[in-house]
Amino acid sequence: MINIDKNKYTEKVLRGEEVSFSFRFIDEKSLILINTLILRILSFQGNIFLLETLITIIREIVFNAFKANLKRIYFEKSGININDSEKYEIAMQNFKEDYLYNLDEIEAEITTNQNYYIQISFEQKDGILIISVFNNVQIVKEEYSRIMLRIQQSKISQNLADAYNDVYDPTEGAGLGLVLMVFLLKNSGIGADNLSITHDSNGITVSVKIPKQLKEEAIVSDVKEKILKDVESLPTFPENIIELQQLCNKRESSIEDISERISRDPALTADVIKLSNSAGFVPGKKITTIKEAVKIIGLKNLYFILTASTAKKILGNKYKKFELIWEHCVRVAYYSRLISKIKNLGNMADSAFITGLLHDIGKIVLLSTDEKIIHTISEITKNKQLRSSSILEEISIGISHAEIGGLIAEKWNFPDNLKIPITNHHSPLNSGPEYKELTYIVYFANMLCGIEINKYNYYYIETEILDWFKINSIEELQALHQKIKNSYKDHLMSLG
Repeated sequence: MINIDKNKYTEKVLRGEEVSFSFRFIDEKSLILINTLILRILSFQGNIFLLETLITIIREIVFNAFKANLKRIYFEKSGININDSEKYEIAMQNFKEDYLYNLDEIEAEITTNQNYYIQISFEQKDGILIISVFNNVQIVKEEYSRIMLRIQQSKISQNLADAYNDVYDPTEGAGLGLVLMVFLLKNSGIGADNLSITHDSNGITVSVKIPKQLKEEAIVSDVKEKILKDVESLPTFPENIIELQQLCNKRESSIEDISERISRDPALTADVIKLSNSAGFVPGKKITTIKEAVKIIGLKNLYFILTASTAKKILGNKYKKFELIWEHCVRVAYYSRLISKIKNLGNMADSAFITGLLHDIGKIVLLSTDEKIIHTISEITKNKQLRSSSILEEISIGISHAEIGGLIAEKWNFPDNLKIPITNHHSPLNSGPEYKELTYIVYFANMLCGIEINKYNYYYIETEILDWFKINSIEELQALHQKIKNSYKDHLMSLG
């Protein structure tokens, strides 16, 4: 959505040259340039799994620098000496209301201010990638002390919730950003010691070094252990379902025989009909009988419908909160199917529907394990405007809901074209070439659904995937989203 020569800048960094960009105002559009460069460099290095970690860290550093600049502009405009400790706290309250929470209204004022700027630099030395963020402000002694104290406290804290409580500061904001950075660095293997903060009369520089060899630090938590035990204790698929799935895989199987077997189970019959209608196999037509369903959707799709229905039943019986996510899953499933067709990948439309339906099976296990920590993660994701909650799940619990979903898929012997997109629906660039398209589709559908409830922003979507969809502007993206929303609305109306 911002046109830059990604290859040119990437090649410069990989040759050992320094690449720098300067900003006066930071918004999501500006950050796309930064995100894209990080993506390209990590791709060449083979460290694409660090993408979400680094983007989150660098976003936090950039916004901290931006906030520091905003403070100076505000204090100067208000005629208050920023070093006046008596007036500082009162002024900070006004600063948040007048500036920090009204960025859209003050953009022109900040952009035309010639006194303050931010510069982000990328450089690679001896295989070590160094990303530095400089802003030309002289840091206040109290600010620097507060920052270093938060970092030290975060380093010794055992988990995210404890660290957050230790550093909470209502005056300056929660201080969560520094906690996030330290925990991400520790648990990604980069190491918290590779974060450095230096300052002089010219300004302050925050740098992150990404070494060749990452430290292997296993994340172990009571919550993670409970989750793994929960997954292990999940019942396997019932024998009658396994038999039906086997029949679906045999060419000589009779539709009449399979329909008759399903009809023996009224609950299963209802589920198959309901899911068949949700998928919209025949637009504008409502399926009313099991025989009609089997004839219309075919044996391959019946296999997937049986898989989804059984997974829903098992998880619904064990975890009473399953219905909280089911409506979201149905919407993602429909979006995934429609996106496949729009992308001229109709051959995987049915697989995309079922994968979308099952993409969050790990979330219900997570939601039912530790409500306190999940609530904390939800609040942090919203307040810090993170692109996904998965990265917080990984650093605070040691496992994300997507990874839990992959473990469940493994236990239930899901085929790879279901298992891999489920595991990577928040990290689509990790999916590998064979199932890349299906993973991209489900990821994109999930992001659009998240945008509708203000969980995500259009600018959070991976630029690599927007390129794959040949979406070149925010207007194109919004128009496509509106088309998909309208189609889903019409589909729901057709079902009554």
